[in-house]
Amino acid sequence: MTIRDGMLELQGRIIARGTAYSGGTLVVVGRTSGFRATAEVDLAPSDELSERRYGLNYYRFSATLDFNGLIDEISDDNADLYLDLDPVLGDETKRARVGKSRYLVRFGTTGSTVTSGDKTVSIIPYYTFKAKYPSLHLETFDTSAYDYMQRLVANRRSWNPPKSSDRKPVWLIGELPYKAQDNGLQFFRYMRDEHPEVDAYYVIEPDSPERVNLDGYDNVIDFRSRDHIQVALAADKIVGTHHPDFLYPTREPQFERELRAEKIFLQHGVTAAKWMVPNYGRYVRGFDVDLITVCSEREKEFFVKDFGYAPEQVAVTGFARFDALLADDVDVDPGQLMIMPTWRPWLQDPEHFVESDYFQRWKSLLTSDRLRSLIEKHDLTPIFCLHPNMQQFSSHFDGLGIRVVVQGEIDVQLLLKQSSMLVTDYSSVAFDFAFLHKPVVYYQFDDHRFAQPHADPAAEFPGPVVAEEDRVLDAIETAYEAGGAMAPDFRRRADRFLAHRDTASRERIFEAIQNSSKPDVTMADRIQSETAQSVYRVARRNRYYLPVMKRLYKLMRLAPLDEQTIVFETGQGKQYADSPRAIHEELIRRGDTRRKVWIYHKRLPVTDRHTTVVKRHSPAFFWHLATAKYWINNHNFPNYIHRRDQGTYIQTWHGTPLKRMFLDQDNFYGRDPGYVDRVKEASAQWNALVSPSPYATKAMRSSYGYTGEVYELGYPRNDVLRGPDTDEIRTGVRRRLSIPRERTVVLYAPTFRDDQPTTRGRFAFQWPFEPEDFAERFGDDVTLLVRTHFLINTKLEIPEELKSRIIDVSGFPDINELFLASDMLVTDYSSSFFDYSVLERPIIFFAYDLENYRDNLRGFYLDYETELPGPVATTAAGLFDEIDRASSVTEEDRQRLRSFAKQYAPNDDGHAAARVIDRLL
Repeated sequence: MTIRDGMLELQGRIIARGTAYSGGTLVVVGRTSGFRATAEVDLAPSDELSERRYGLNYYRFSATLDFNGLIDEISDDNADLYLDLDPVLGDETKRARVGKSRYLVRFGTTGSTVTSGDKTVSIIPYYTFKAKYPSLHLETFDTSAYDYMQRLVANRRSWNPPKSSDRKPVWLIGELPYKAQDNGLQFFRYMRDEHPEVDAYYVIEPDSPERVNLDGYDNVIDFRSRDHIQVALAADKIVGTHHPDFLYPTREPQFERELRAEKIFLQHGVTAAKWMVPNYGRYVRGFDVDLITVCSEREKEFFVKDFGYAPEQVAVTGFARFDALLADDVDVDPGQLMIMPTWRPWLQDPEHFVESDYFQRWKSLLTSDRLRSLIEKHDLTPIFCLHPNMQQFSSHFDGLGIRVVVQGEIDVQLLLKQSSMLVTDYSSVAFDFAFLHKPVVYYQFDDHRFAQPHADPAAEFPGPVVAEEDRVLDAIETAYEAGGAMAPDFRRRADRFLAHRDTASRERIFEAIQNSSKPDVTMADRIQSETAQSVYRVARRNRYYLPVMKRLYKLMRLAPLDEQTIVFETGQGKQYADSPRAIHEELIRRGDTRRKVWIYHKRLPVTDRHTTVVKRHSPAFFWHLATAKYWINNHNFPNYIHRRDQGTYIQTWHGTPLKRMFLDQDNFYGRDPGYVDRVKEASAQWNALVSPSPYATKAMRSSYGYTGEVYELGYPRNDVLRGPDTDEIRTGVRRRLSIPRERTVVLYAPTFRDDQPTTRGRFAFQWPFEPEDFAERFGDDVTLLVRTHFLINTKLEIPEELKSRIIDVSGFPDINELFLASDMLVTDYSSSFFDYSVLERPIIFFAYDLENYRDNLRGFYLDYETELPGPVATTAAGLFDEIDRASSVTEEDRQRLRSFAKQYAPNDDGHAAARVIDRLL
């Protein structure tokens, strides 16, 4: 993407599955102003790529949009880029977002301006924080102000004279350009009232309705005026509630490079309920701050551990607005019910908003007969308040019989203080409300589309978290039946996130800012920068990377052995699960201070300052394996990773074997010639094998030729199946997957087939029955969860219309939590049923290819037809009949499962992790 002389030129590639396209249109859509511009797309099929990737159609496209003729239509806005594609067959246009861009493309894209008379528009490309989609900042200037800004940037001496002792510090304060009702406003008022020794300025749009909140104060400057430009360049501190660049007159890179101010992030809500690292992480390009203010030590933990900031960059001060929030100067209206959802980053196209689940769910709640009944019974006055990022959609909620307001038009804090209950989804305003010790309910019907939040919803949110409309209404009814009182447990949770209940937050913020300074740029900063990480990703794909790291690993093994470090891995670095996870969390529960290194490609859902995450095959991966005394794995490390002589390698394995493994196999379908030697070398490193039973011990010794120590202590991963939180976990998983409480859940967990390889060590999955047949048989009464083996690397194809009833949970972190969420297990030859038997719930075996698997592929350690703890089905119809029968479990069925678990999982009593730690760590 390039922008020169007002001309946007876009080139890229389109990949289509099945459908062929003949042409298209580039559509640039403003998010709030209604701006819309189009240009024809030149589409050229790429036959070579299409032939190489069977079933996919590849195209190269290009388009040019001239902004010079559009200047009168443009106002301040952010605009997104779409392609409307015309299919060869049919007349329904397909709209697609112009997608993810590579780093070099992002790095090299520059903006441009167009001018007509006294109006100048600056067009600045940027890329969305998570998906890296290209978008545009459209900034409108008075031409004379824009020219003035360019002259100042070109001549620094004109605005940056030498500092003198009598010059007051200059602080530029603000929120969003149109806002003045949050932490920025409260802090600015405090500064003007209490600290005249600082030249504090507030910047806001001249026509903002919230400007009235600044009446009576001087040093209020117009956004993008000459004063704003001059103050921004002269500022010593820039203090805002959002990204600092919201307070800049422009986002043009050449202007930003001239700024010398420290940047302070006041925040606009407690950070806990949404994963915000892609927005506000320390190494996020475009978010450059030096100090962050938070409300509690718990919130500070998030910014240090998750976001990567140094502890001295995070100050526990409370929010400036809390001085007014906690003042106890407003009477609560016992019937005022506030409903306040937050925004969705994927809902930016007005044409598709009314079709969204977001609109349909909130509309359904607002118009439900039961809510009407509660309104009449308790004399309620509901107020529906939209997030500023959703204000362009407010008209769609008109006429529903509910008062609709938009932040910016009203004083949100006043509404919070007046209201008696809050219904939200992920909004941080829930914490403000909970700090007033009033009831909150979280309606999270689409939480599967969000990353896991910083705080644990089930254990730390100050209100119930639900996914169904009926449960929202249950919570509303319960709260008002109790007189609007907040449950004691939720009150304690709220208090954990507020360190100071006084009204001195603004004073603490001033002192923190006064004492702050720009941190030095460290080597870690340089390594974690987007540029350095992009260089590393390129190097990582180079064919010389692994050979070089193997040699370096041998040198690293000469370093002293670190007896205070434990390395964990599950699923070849792709999972945080299984017995290593259980051992890790038991160590944390005990307060173990040794360094714990997890080899994992995502973040961990636990907070422990002694735990570090590294990626597989990264330099840190080799270093920790070369130097750590303890290794814990449920699979194998690569064969070139060798245990130190004084090291301890605890192998927990990933299941009690049913199918014959490794040395007990007759055939090695789908494996290359070096497979056997590599596995022998890797398994020879074990020196402590954890086993659940004598049966498993015998199978593991036989299959891997293992002669070392075996510890029959039980599988730590199964502790959760016997733990005190089973009901809570079951409810939480079902909520995350949006499964209604009354729905029967069938977990289907098949293993892989050795004769269906895709690439080295990876295999394909093929449906053994038609998903449509399952859905037709069971309708809305049953949800099917499908958990494929971690060695499967083909995508699970589920028809779009069935995705609410058939859910792919292959990427779900821990299968044991899925066990708890389900009502029965369907498997084939997977070891999962040994663990599931502990729950004494129905197990069905679907062996549609039994003869081939038993006689040709693997074979079994048990008699498949007589020793299993459940019925065996060999056809789809038979499977469906067994699922129907399993809905009523007899005492005889339970006794059969109980006897099986006693024989094959005798030590899985909920305390295996503790025994492993006591014996081996």
